[in-house]
Amino acid sequence: MSGAVLPLSFAAGAVRFDDSQPGWALLERGPEGNGVRSFTGRVKFERAFNAPPVVQIGITGFDIDNGDNARLNVGVVGVDGEGFEVELRTWWNSRLWSVDLNWLAIGH
Repeated sequence: MSGAVLPLSFAAGAVRFDDSQPGWALLERGPEGNGVRSFTGRVKFERAFNAPPVVQIGITGFDIDNGDNARLNVGVVGVDGEGFEVELRTWWNSRLWSVDLNWLAIGH
């Protein structure tokens, strides 16, 4: 073989973002029209990776106002060896109180 194969490292966890956090704009009704609102929260790895890992994320729950439609997009942005940021987005009249997520990071 020509090169060494590095072993993979794994990290996993659960995180909750809610209206108690500074910058939470998902509880306000959007203005007429599209009204996209977002919140970005940081997840820090317990142990750092040597390079940015691949991160998979899944929604495990959310609390949304019962008079509104359930609109939620979740994205992983800004991945580095120390952690990553989660961007939560909603629009129109949807009002979110909280979002629960599970994540898995795989890298070196």
